[in-house]
Amino acid sequence: MTGPVGRFPVPQQIRGQLASTRVGRRYQRLYTAHERQLEFLVAVHPDVRDHINTAVQEICAAGVSERLDDGTLAAASRVLDDLDRLGDVELRSIVGQLRDELVMARGRTLCQVLADH
Repeated sequence: MTGPVGRFPVPQQIRGQLASTRVGRRYQRLYTAHERQLEFLVAVHPDVRDHINTAVQEICAAGVSERLDDGTLAAASRVLDDLDRLGDVELRSIVGQLRDELVMARGRTLCQVLADH
């Protein structure tokens, strides 16, 4: 079973993991705070939509228990590149923090990433 994160379907297991951890809830709040801007970028820039879709698919394919591989992290990094290039000042400042977290995610599972902090 899947549910949307924005326009992108996310399996129930991952949605549950996001909702049940402090880090996951923080990611949800960040999305909600910038939802309008993100939806605008997705609507206006097909490449951004494609990059987000690819990153979501890669993360969903890994699930909560498989290690995030280099391809998955590269897909997420492309999204951060897009947001850094096209986002407003506030969103760009958040991208820096997310980039640091992405570096720390290498070789770890989504469950481990969400349990940190």
